[in-house]
Amino acid sequence: MIDLMRAVLIIACLLGFVAGGAQAADFTAKDVTHSLFQAKAGKPIDFSGKNLAGLDLAGLDFKGARLAGVDLLGADLSEGIFKGSDLSGARLDRTTLTRADFSGATLEKATILRPSIYSTFTVADTNWTEAPKFTGAKMAGAKLFGRFDFADFKGADLKGAQFTSRAPRDENTSLAQVGLFSGDFDDANLEGADFTGGRLGFASFTNANVKGAIFNGTDLTRADFSGADVTGADFTGANLDEAKFTGAKGFDTVKGFGQASNTDRVVR
Repeated sequence: MIDLMRAVLIIACLLGFVAGGAQAADFTAKDVTHSLFQAKAGKPIDFSGKNLAGLDLAGLDFKGARLAGVDLLGADLSEGIFKGSDLSGARLDRTTLTRADFSGATLEKATILRPSIYSTFTVADTNWTEAPKFTGAKMAGAKLFGRFDFADFKGADLKGAQFTSRAPRDENTSLAQVGLFSGDFDDANLEGADFTGGRLGFASFTNANVKGAIFNGTDLTRADFSGADVTGADFTGANLDEAKFTGAKGFDTVKGFGQASNTDRVVR
């Protein structure tokens, strides 16, 4: 009798744990794979608002699926193809994004916090081919935080995007720095984007719209702003060692240049 009661208590505790924890995904990985395989041209699958957290969806072609507001927390999206998909307001926190392709996708107000992308932990050993692509993506108001070194944001709309952690527990630690070493932002719209405290050495902003963007305390060593519109951008406390501003528009209106470091090494 005692053993039976003990078993009942254990089961009750387990059920309570499951109920109090994360909700189970609405579909299995097999369900998602089957649905995408059956999808017909011009009729994208609609997973909007669904819970797909924790699923292994690696290598799948989502064929422009509707994924607005979907929860992909912790899902494996490595080598996934999301070209033209609608992921507005989606949660992609702690996902695996190795070689994922979001070219032309809509990720407005989506969150991509602390994803797993690289097989190494240091920039020096990083395989740049593992970086995800966001070429031409619509990402206005999106929040991104973590390592995105070598990521391709060429031509993306990142107006008002936030590339910085505001969590108090991250203050004054390496965890508070977004990694965008050698990131490609050529021709992107970065008006009002926030890169506070980020590591953007060797990043390229050629011909980008950087109006009002915030680079407070950002490492911009050898970053290239050639031909970019930097009107009203804030570089307070930034490291501008050998940063290039050749042909940049609105340079005379930037803020905090006097408080930036290595300004004598800026190339104009």
